[in-house]
Amino acid sequence: MGSEETDTVAQEIMTVLDNLILAEKRARLQVSALEERQYALATTFRMVKEMEVDNAIEEALAGFGFGYYTIDDDAELWISEEHGLMVFLSFTAPDGRYYNYRIVAFDVVGEDGEEGA
Repeated sequence: MGSEETDTVAQEIMTVLDNLILAEKRARLQVSALEERQYALATTFRMVKEMEVDNAIEEALAGFGFGYYTIDDDAELWISEEHGLMVFLSFTAPDGRYYNYRIVAFDVVGEDGEEGA
């Protein structure tokens, strides 16, 4: 796959994830406002919003042909050999800094060490 096509896919993924992150932040503000008045409703609303975000991420990445891998309880990894991209979600760096996501480009290398296998 060409570099331009990979860049286009990465850009589209970033747009989707950025929009979902903004929607999640808005939902957290709404939950905070609701919690003071109606805790049960706020809890239900939070659960529904989390499910919507999870489904939207899965739909977007699976739509681009990414496969899902669990790293641990806090992180997910999506890989597309076709696009040569990996997407880390909920990535925490060793120094404790938290990232909502990371997109990494890679080359597919075969068993014999040849690129593009």
